[in-house]
Amino acid sequence: MSEALEFDYVIGGAGSAGCVLARRLADAGNKVLLIEAGPRDSSWVIRMPAGLRSIFKPSSKYNYWFETEPQRNLDNRRILQPRGRVLGGSSSINGMTWLRGHPLDYERWEREGATGWGWKDCLPYFRKIERSDVSSAYRGADGFIHAQRQEHLCPLNQAFLDAGVEAGFPLTDDVNGYQQEGVSRFEMSVDHGIRNSASYGYLHSRKDDGNLTIWTQSTLEQINLIGNRATGFKVLNGDSVVNVTARKETLLCAGVFGSPQLLMLSGIGPVDHLMEKGIVPRVELPGVGENLQDHLECHIQIETREPVSLNRELQLHRMLWAGVQWFGFKSGVASVNQCHVGAFLKSALHIPHPDIQFHFFPVFFNKDWIPTRQTNGYRIGVGPMRPTSRGRVRLKSMHAEDPLSIDPKYLDTEEDWRVMRESVRLGLLFSRQPAFRRFHYREDMPGVDVSAIAAVDEFIRQDASSAYHPCGTCKMGAKHDPSAVVGPDLKVRGIERLRVIDASVMPSIPSANINAATIMLAERASDLVLGQPTMQAQPLQFAA
Repeated sequence: MSEALEFDYVIGGAGSAGCVLARRLADAGNKVLLIEAGPRDSSWVIRMPAGLRSIFKPSSKYNYWFETEPQRNLDNRRILQPRGRVLGGSSSINGMTWLRGHPLDYERWEREGATGWGWKDCLPYFRKIERSDVSSAYRGADGFIHAQRQEHLCPLNQAFLDAGVEAGFPLTDDVNGYQQEGVSRFEMSVDHGIRNSASYGYLHSRKDDGNLTIWTQSTLEQINLIGNRATGFKVLNGDSVVNVTARKETLLCAGVFGSPQLLMLSGIGPVDHLMEKGIVPRVELPGVGENLQDHLECHIQIETREPVSLNRELQLHRMLWAGVQWFGFKSGVASVNQCHVGAFLKSALHIPHPDIQFHFFPVFFNKDWIPTRQTNGYRIGVGPMRPTSRGRVRLKSMHAEDPLSIDPKYLDTEEDWRVMRESVRLGLLFSRQPAFRRFHYREDMPGVDVSAIAAVDEFIRQDASSAYHPCGTCKMGAKHDPSAVVGPDLKVRGIERLRVIDASVMPSIPSANINAATIMLAERASDLVLGQPTMQAQPLQFAA
């Protein structure tokens, strides 16, 4: 069965970017259809911040569970690439750590051809999306995303901050403000005990006026084209194939993997690859699926005999009490995420701004990131933030439901190896400071002689995994750049009335978790789509 429906805008993908666009375009008086492959986000497992680890179980229906091709630099392991398959996309399953990246990341975007996406242009939109607990000229106070800071730290979190200072690093008041470098409290996207995903903030926080229609459990099959003009999407909605028409524009927001996949399935991409898969080429864009970047992370983990880690909360009576607190009052240990402090450091003196990130967790995990009941401890995730390796995404078949070939080419350059080794060294330096002495019982990982490079490299090959920040596969760039898929206006080259708006358009990866940057990008894009002036630039100073 096939039917046709018309809207002003049709948005393919209800992740972080799609939810922002849906709200802004509908509020401007447009009839908008938002299409999501996964279910709605009403489950307590998603709404409860501490429910995060349940979403990362293999049985979770909210997760695509992509995986990479075997990585030759990581003992040929396939690395998990979870992405949200639910309203809100990956903002509904992520760790809720709210970080912008460094201002120089956006200066770099502009140098890479993303005109109008410099720091002074992006800052007003970062402020627009936030409702931050931190008050300063750099921060927002009225946005849809509550950026909450955990002021009352547990002993392990405080020990991490103290250890950083003891190791010689500065204590930073606000990593999302003037200075990123140093150790600091991290913010979380949590609002009064509830995960403040893009869907929670932009879709559920206000009553709809009838302009927005949301379809869940609906798979994008293809971009419909008449000549070189996009007209909407072919969608599998339940048992029906539906052709939805966009009177104004078709907006592709299917994410770092889904957006290049749908472009290629529609005949837009590298011609040789399309023909190899039996797809008739419509527009040659060799950059589709290229430029894949991701943050890789290794882990230092220490066992403690002190009952101070979150593992103690897995005792049955404590879990019951946490449930009572959260379900009854949206308070208690279940009302916050698990990463409240971290660090941004430089791998060498000549580096212009921090290129290493630490996430600190007052939790002892098993190999699958599931906390254990039996052991107390803490973990530091360490890794490079601006990898020089570049990977790609390719089709395996002509069917949207089939797996993709995802190859990040992790640690494919000597520079990435250098920064990863330095990340491990600095993480161990933190763990061995006096502030941690009373908590240090046994080094679980890496547990090797780090003075021997071969031993460190072997640990990295065996342990490293994704920090879940892939981006870049539909690169934004200048007109003369043959690898650019979209221009600074996010319009797809060679196709009318089609834009890509999600993390896939980032020309290079921000130096932090990328969810805030994705939401910012969509906020600015909504002004571009509506044809209204972008917000006035704010050239505030920052520390390198």
